[in-house]
Amino acid sequence: MASSYYKRRKRSLIRNLWVYRRLVALAVVVGLLLWFVLTNNERVTIAFPFGLGSFQSTTGLVILLSAMVGSLLTALTMTVLWAIWKARLERDETPENPTRPVNDEDLPPPDYAAKTGDGLTREGPWS
Repeated sequence: MASSYYKRRKRSLIRNLWVYRRLVALAVVVGLLLWFVLTNNERVTIAFPFGLGSFQSTTGLVILLSAMVGSLLTALTMTVLWAIWKARLERDETPENPTRPVNDEDLPPPDYAAKTGDGLTREGPWS
């Protein structure tokens, strides 16, 4: 049996919106895109250079498609640049040319292992 002191929380619209905030944001973006396409409904003809062809569409769809193509090209370019940067970093990181120089202050003294014990000792401050 449940405790008599337990009170169920009241449902809150704000709490539910916060829980589903990504879904709400996606719905807002899709709604804005649909509104944009429907309000920009003038017919245009797109002609590609070098006689590759042409097609007719509405201005809203043309603008959205050009933005999508630009985003894809940006993502591909950034991926290629990141791969080149990583390859250069791996090539430059050789034993004779390390990326981060070894500092003697970062290393323990040479006789460090000889000075340490074999584990916890009874004369430690924790006993």
